[in-house]
Amino acid sequence: MFGLGKSDWTYKRRMHVANNKDRVHRILQICSAIISLITIACIVCYHGFHISLAFKNVIRVVTYGSLFFYILKYAIFLCYSLHPKKYLRKSWFEGCIILILLMQFISVKVFHLKLRLFDPEDFENYYLLFIQFYFLIIVLLEFVKAGGTMKKMSLTPPTLMAISFLVLIFSGTGLLCMPRMTTNGISFIDALFTATSASCITGLAVVSTSACFTLKGQVVIMCLIQLGGMSILSFATFFTTFLSKKSVGLRYQYMVRDVVSTDRLSDSVSLLRSIVITTLIIEASGVALLYTYWKTTGFFLNDSQNFFYSLFYTISAFNNGGFVLRDDSILNLGMSNNYFPQTIIMVLVFLGGIGFLTIRDFFSVRYIKERNKYHWKKLLPQTKIVLITSLAIIIFGSIFFFFVEQDRSLATQKTLFDKIFASVCQILTSRTSGFTVLDLENMSQASILFIIVIIFIGGSPCSTAGGIKTTTLFVIFKSIITTLQGKQHIEFDRKTIPFTLVDKANSIFIMSVCLIMSSCILIAIVEPGESFVHAIFETTSAFTTCGLSTGACANWCTISKVILIFNMYIGRLGTLTLGYTLIKRSVMSNRQYPDMYLMIG
Repeated sequence: MFGLGKSDWTYKRRMHVANNKDRVHRILQICSAIISLITIACIVCYHGFHISLAFKNVIRVVTYGSLFFYILKYAIFLCYSLHPKKYLRKSWFEGCIILILLMQFISVKVFHLKLRLFDPEDFENYYLLFIQFYFLIIVLLEFVKAGGTMKKMSLTPPTLMAISFLVLIFSGTGLLCMPRMTTNGISFIDALFTATSASCITGLAVVSTSACFTLKGQVVIMCLIQLGGMSILSFATFFTTFLSKKSVGLRYQYMVRDVVSTDRLSDSVSLLRSIVITTLIIEASGVALLYTYWKTTGFFLNDSQNFFYSLFYTISAFNNGGFVLRDDSILNLGMSNNYFPQTIIMVLVFLGGIGFLTIRDFFSVRYIKERNKYHWKKLLPQTKIVLITSLAIIIFGSIFFFFVEQDRSLATQKTLFDKIFASVCQILTSRTSGFTVLDLENMSQASILFIIVIIFIGGSPCSTAGGIKTTTLFVIFKSIITTLQGKQHIEFDRKTIPFTLVDKANSIFIMSVCLIMSSCILIAIVEPGESFVHAIFETTSAFTTCGLSTGACANWCTISKVILIFNMYIGRLGTLTLGYTLIKRSVMSNRQYPDMYLMIG
């Protein structure tokens, strides 16, 4: 008679939410999927095609409308939550993005506040670009939340890794094929080759990155390098674990463990987070140093070009991508006789090539404090192996290259220090990144063969580098020494290397050699006029995702390019990952047949 009390309204609201929550969520998820696809298609058309002003206005309306839908959806989800505070804590990241969008809209559309950083005539375009960027973040969050459906799919981590790189490669190919990404168009095979090279952080190029691609195309290549370097699967997993307050499931942790190549399940998620955070810190430092140096020297015409070059070269160097925006040597990236930018790039290449486990163990403040406090705590055996092997290759390789090439490719360097610096730079970048330092055509056959060897070795595990890895070389070398010494166990740092690791190392080495030789034979068949040295150099560079090139692959036929594409893809996944994907793992059995003895050697 006197109306309902507060408790009655609360009860009725809870009953309504409980009865209609699932239906409302299902309807909003369907609408969200449809609107997301439409808006993403509009954004792709906006940046990839030459469209009329009327269609641009339509895209502008669709973009704003989709954002208002997501704001409305967030509000409805909040209303249909039985525990609103808990929902706000769980979706804090999405709430922050929506709050930023509302503040921007109010400041720009209501109070007409415009930043002086942009030209007033182009401010609307910049603002729309920011809105589209925020929208893509929201869509990414939606896909992360929908990632739970993948649990129903019985995909092994190697298979999931293989699929994720295929999706990245073909998405990049589609984007690079669009008219506004290139200056004069590009064929499908060249776009596929470039997208594969960027996604697999190789650096091989059949077209000039600076001359063929526009700024938008170069941004796409840079994004492919970044996602390929961290692994798009690691990137998505990071968002999942970062946005989730709960610990991920056991099966998901096993997947993360295989992605980051760690042996302890408890370290997998924490290592993945440290990988992303370490990447962002190192890359931000690289951008700041390069930008500051080039700003003081006036190497670029304006600040925007300076910032883009700094960002592009930092991402390409740390991820060992090898893509450049200038077709000449990286020794020319600055004023003459000034080695600062080249040194920064070399440091980024080295850090990206030694692996995140090594970076964390050697540079982490926490680990350094623990070693100083507890003297019995030492560097991990893998860290020691990686640093010893990497430094040995760089030091002895530079000495060898200097004495062999001082009167050939190094003859253009003026001073003794220039020659030493160029030698170190050539060997360090040849291992993993493939930046152009010296002209390969002027090198001796001995130097080229030596570079092929260090390209084949590559970087270290859990890094952005390719190759068979330094640890694989070390295990094979130690097993050979142990066999010659007649010992029964392979030992290092007062620990025993199990024979399972020796088997893996030998398998990686043999499968890699077989794949490279098979590819060389096929290229020799379809390219009969090409020298075998060029064929094996380009094939090895593709398989190890190094990217150093003699320039021969740019003139090869489509079949040869497809062979290199296949090598880049397999090299980024790894031969063992490919084997685990294609071959069904056998069930463990205690059965053992009698030993068989053969004459070996």
